[in-house]
Amino acid sequence: MRSRNLHVSLLVLSFIFFILFSGCATTEPPPNVSQPSPEELSKEIKVTEFVLGPGDVIEITVYRHDELKRSIPIDTSGKISYPLVGDIQAGGLSIFQLRDKIRDGLSEYIIEPQVTISVTAVKSQKVYVLGQVKKPGAFALDTPMSAVQAISSAGGFTTDAQDKSVMVIRGNKDKPQLIKLDLQSALKQGNLSQDIALQGGDIVFVPPTSIADVATFSSYLGRIFWPVYWFGRGVVFVAQ
Repeated sequence: MRSRNLHVSLLVLSFIFFILFSGCATTEPPPNVSQPSPEELSKEIKVTEFVLGPGDVIEITVYRHDELKRSIPIDTSGKISYPLVGDIQAGGLSIFQLRDKIRDGLSEYIIEPQVTISVTAVKSQKVYVLGQVKKPGAFALDTPMSAVQAISSAGGFTTDAQDKSVMVIRGNKDKPQLIKLDLQSALKQGNLSQDIALQGGDIVFVPPTSIADVATFSSYLGRIFWPVYWFGRGVVFVAQ
């Protein structure tokens, strides 16, 4: 039943997006919208540093101290508890920052501890693929993922998709960063500058009609897109 409700909700979501982008464009100025510079968009895909969050499971080992090996889930507050060190705020840190914190704490008891951390389960980082794709929804960002890879995870483009006008929405709804991508160029011409690496929380939106410019798209966010998106995201989470 939950799966059916998810399917129906996503169909409603896609229909609303179709109406949204088939209607008249507006020239209302887009306040609080950060747009990337051409230099930023011209960079090729780079591996983004994974940021830990609640629900992720990490394994901690200390060289020559097997008794300190632990597999620990990060709790809902973003904290873990580790022997000799105590409670540590792990959420929001990279694995390298957490490693350094644990190493510093253990240094009071062990001479030059060699700490290794690996992520064994990822539940905190997700990207969302919406619009004209075959299987819209949320996808775990457990490995570096580009826009094209995310769309592939969502089943690929539908026949109505505008692959030349894909939008990546990054950041929170108060100050989103909007990135327009020409994925047709990336797929057919190998133009990697148009296939950016995604970050946790990114929304990849594939419209049914061409988006003229970022400014026009941004005017819809506060009035229509965000309320629909938050509703849709809630449905995805409940269905899991």
